[in-house]
Amino acid sequence: MSEKKVLMITKTVCPYCDRAKVVLNQALEGKYNDQIEVFVREHDEERFAQLKDKYQFMTVPTFIDNKTGKVLSDSKVETITAFMKEAIG
Repeated sequence: MSEKKVLMITKTVCPYCDRAKVVLNQALEGKYNDQIEVFVREHDEERFAQLKDKYQFMTVPTFIDNKTGKVLSDSKVETITAFMKEAIG
């Protein structure tokens, strides 16, 4: 996995992924961006399949805490904020 604390899984055409990015960049003012690795499904389908099998997520965007393995599949401000505070501090 990555050295960054959180892995964000997205795909190229995904309005919910776009919304989650807005949350990270505007609502959270980019506070956590340097600790997030953004992985785009279409860039590596094999890795995407491995991640999906390992973490059992069904939708994107999905956030994975690299330390605990906790998974969040959501694009709401409140849930992303809580997840980032827990995963990164």
